[in-house]
Amino acid sequence: MEIEIRPVDLETRAHFSEILEEASAWQKARGSEGWNYPFDDAWMLPRIERGELFLAYMDSQPVAAFRILWEDRPYWGAKETGNSIYLHTFAVRRDRAGNGIGTAIIEKIAGMGRERGLATIRLDCSLSSSRLIAYYKQNGFSSVGITFMNGKMMNLMERPL
Repeated sequence: MEIEIRPVDLETRAHFSEILEEASAWQKARGSEGWNYPFDDAWMLPRIERGELFLAYMDSQPVAAFRILWEDRPYWGAKETGNSIYLHTFAVRRDRAGNGIGTAIIEKIAGMGRERGLATIRLDCSLSSSRLIAYYKQNGFSSVGITFMNGKMMNLMERPL
């Protein structure tokens, strides 16, 4: 499976928001909380400028969107060590889900962390999303804490690189 990771720019930002809005609607239709903020220019442009937003491509088509941070004190607080790569706002296009794309992208992101000599990859997801927690556990993550953010209880997860 050949996956290429590219930063989001002004020309590709619509793909980023489409993928995440589709995933959020899908989550909400199944009773999950989904993301509770719009992926509009007010949200995206500062993050594009900081180099946080990425698209994953297969056969020149965007198949997934995600955000990378190199520190995350708001969610991780005192557990922030400066030795992790943080995966946020991760979604695979629904018509491509279930084919190992998410796992392959997680491995690519882990590689980004290893290239910088980091020790762990970290993420958070809603504590009420048992299916998502199970998915991340299948990908080697362990639950290491809980935090309250944006009105939700969030499960903090990490795995070694």
